[in-house]
This record gives sequence, structure tokens and C-alpha cells, in this order.
Amino acid sequence: MPQRLTRLTAKGQLTIPVEIRKDLNLQPGDYLAVSSKEGQIIVQKATTITPLSESDPIWKMIGTGESSNYDVSENHDLYLAEDEKKSWDKK
Repeated sequence: MPQRLTRLTAKGQLTIPVEIRKDLNLQPGDYLAVSSKEGQIIVQKATTITPLSESDPIWKMIGTGESSNYDVSENHDLYLAEDEKKSWDKK
């Protein structure tokens, strides 16, 4: 795609040309990641992550990889306290 010319406003805003907005499927409210490198401004469409719902079964698996406890999401603080107590008992 050929370069397009746009002008910076007094508030530091610019308009992304319509051809580029269509090409990247940019919609009002989309987020853009802006950075600079070697004198160039780099603007990328930011991808958003949809949060998992409370009922997603993945939440029941948190912490089971190492401990094999299947209730870590509910008893997280209890397990932390037990481990802390064990470390104090060893001293």
C-alpha cells in the first residue's frame, strides 16, 4: 500500500487514512499501540483479550499442576498460610 500523507493537529492527533483503516479493520474505539524506533513512529492495532467467564472450568485447575490440589482457587490463602507456617517451623 502506498504511503498516505496526514497532518498532526495542535493537540498531537492525526487521522489515519480511510484506506488503512479499512485494510486493518480499524473501528471507532479500537486501541492502537504506539512506539518509536530509529526516528519512525510505529502504530499497530492492539489486540484485546476477552476475559474468561466466572464459570470457565479453567479456574478450577489453577494451581493443580504442581500441588495436585483441585481446590486451590477456593483455598489459595489457606495453602499459602500452611506453607508459611511450615517454613517457620523449620527455623
